[in-house]
Amino acid sequence: EQPQPSILLLRRRVSPGDPWSGHFSFPGGRRDQSDANLLSTCLRETWEETGIVLPDNALRLALPAAPVGRQMRIHMLVQPYLFQVEKQPQVVVDLGEIASAHWLDVTAFRDDRRHRQQEMFPGMKFPAFPLEDYYLWGFTYGVLRRLFDNEIL
Repeated sequence: EQPQPSILLLRRRVSPGDPWSGHFSFPGGRRDQSDANLLSTCLRETWEETGIVLPDNALRLALPAAPVGRQMRIHMLVQPYLFQVEKQPQVVVDLGEIASAHWLDVTAFRDDRRHRQQEMFPGMKFPAFPLEDYYLWGFTYGVLRRLFDNEIL
């Protein structure tokens, strides 16, 4: 039986001073001086946060770097990468940074009836997808919508 297509998302730990505290995100993080390039950063951070070692042939696409945090007056670029593996690897989260891991059901995310405009800041609504006891929204939501809208996924 074929496994259901799904996307790994991480729920960030609630942490004072973290503007994305408690949000859903992709694995990843800041570049270290020891990283040869941003792909190396992605692979290292994925392993540190999830225990997953991505095989060399799993890289499917490097998406364009995009700004994050504009609503919070944070100016940062994020370089997303898309990987595809045949079966869901075991995830062992780094509890120092990550609260939990979630596999987003691709079929459910494709169903536009499940999406909504949700107030995420007082008086400010954003496109969102209900997930667990919160919402997938913001940068991560936008990346996924672009992938689906452009039929990359």
